[in-house]
Amino acid sequence: MNLLILSGSAFPGSHTHAVASKIASLVEQPEHTVTHLDLRELHLPIFGQGKTEDVETLKRLAENADAIIIGTPNYHTSFSGLLKNALDHLSTDEFEMKPVGLYCNSGGMRNSDPLTQLRMVMRGVHALVLPLQVCTCDTDFEQINEGYHLYNDELVERLSVMIDGLVRQSHTEMVNI
Repeated sequence: MNLLILSGSAFPGSHTHAVASKIASLVEQPEHTVTHLDLRELHLPIFGQGKTEDVETLKRLAENADAIIIGTPNYHTSFSGLLKNALDHLSTDEFEMKPVGLYCNSGGMRNSDPLTQLRMVMRGVHALVLPLQVCTCDTDFEQINEGYHLYNDELVERLSVMIDGLVRQSHTEMVNI
């Protein structure tokens, strides 16, 4: 499986980035490959304002992925504008019938509202979003150096189950009716 992780936090060393790093460490390699795109590091103009090399890279990586995991911080009970802009650059060409996993981090308490909204966006591009999702909050992490480490074992196990689901879905043959 070729897995793409999109991390939508605007801040370096974020909780969202820490979850993406944990996911990458849980994926069995070398039989599977993982590409983690920290969207804050890309030059993605506002959709409709032109294309850059980074936009083309994003599109190519998403199209070539067998499965995608999308992570976002909870910004005002929604997903980040950075992530929204990146998703606006993508379409059914990249997501059609592709398995997608979702996760988010909220500050004080877990909140799945951003993922509910992401499910609607993914439905619009015909992605196959897994029913299992992961919601973290700041107390699930410990700070290390410039970033965070997810130490909640129940959530790490939930991430593992999500990855297993993506592996199974990415190897399922599509049946045309």
